[in-house]
Order: sequence, then C-alpha cells, then structure tokens
Amino acid sequence: MDIDKIINTYQSFIKNKKPEDVAGEKDSTIEKVEKASALSDLLDDIRTAYDMVSDSVSGRYKGISKATLALLAGGLAYLALPVDIVPDFIPVAGWLDDAAVLTWIFAKCADEFKKYKESKKAPQNTPSPTCT
Repeated sequence: MDIDKIINTYQSFIKNKKPEDVAGEKDSTIEKVEKASALSDLLDDIRTAYDMVSDSVSGRYKGISKATLALLAGGLAYLALPVDIVPDFIPVAGWLDDAAVLTWIFAKCADEFKKYKESKKAPQNTPSPTCT
C-alpha cells in the first residue's frame, strides 16, 4: 500500500475543503470513531488533531506550518467523509484504511503534536490580582 499516493489522491479530492470546515466536523466524527474499534487507539490523537486544526485556524495556536495543517486537515477529512479507498460501511476493512492513513499522518506530525500539547500545558498569561 502506497500511503503517499493515497494521501496525494485524497488531498486533490478535498483541496477546496478549508481547515475550519474540517474542524467543524469534530463532534460527528468523534461519535463515529467511538463506535469503531479499529480506531479506538487513535481517539486521543484524533481529538488532538481536531483541536490543533481549530486552534490554528482561529489563531489561538501559532507556529504550525501550512503543510502540517493541510496534512492534518486532509487526514481528518479522510476520516470524516464516507468517500475513501475502502468505504466505511464495509465491516472492519472500512475503518482499517482510515486507521492506516491516520497512523501515518500522526507519525509525520508527532513533533508538532508534542509542541501543541506542551503549549496547552503552559500557564496562560493572566493579569495578576492587584491590591486595593
């Protein structure tokens, strides 16, 4: 299986889909993923990827490259949309191709995931209380 070819084909299919559109699909996709045992190990990373795309698009998270953002948005769109290499209605195999694609994408973005998670743990800049 040539993952690069699959990703390139799918990215050309979804090239008009914006990252914010993908982020808006989070709830329905998470609901589907929770029911698919083939994707259960990826659930936390899927949530993180949706949050990263959403935070990047809204400006709450800066520094992510456009290539990484496109890769994550493309992977999440691949998961969310029923049209893919093996349709989701085919038992087991329908979700295994999604898992393979996402596993590859998440491995490519591992450093960015780590950086994003660390930024979420960092204390927010809040004003100190003043004495009156």
